[in-house]
Amino acid sequence: MDYDDKKVIEELLKLTQDNNKILHSMRRSQRWSSFFTFMYWVFIFGSIFGVYYYFQPTIERYTKVLQTSMQVLEKFKSP
Repeated sequence: MDYDDKKVIEELLKLTQDNNKILHSMRRSQRWSSFFTFMYWVFIFGSIFGVYYYFQPTIERYTKVLQTSMQVLEKFKSP
């Protein structure tokens, strides 16, 4: 193996190591991105369910009012 071959191999080794570092950092970034995307959706759905749980008594009260008003309207419609 002459000097030029050895130099080319060392250069390839250095490029391969740099490429490996870049790939590892890309993978790490992708994992963090996936984690934060998951947390984003957990926050969105958690907020939706939290708001529903918080306003559930009010929603039930208004649905009962709507049902009773529909019954009253049906009574006026029937005679």
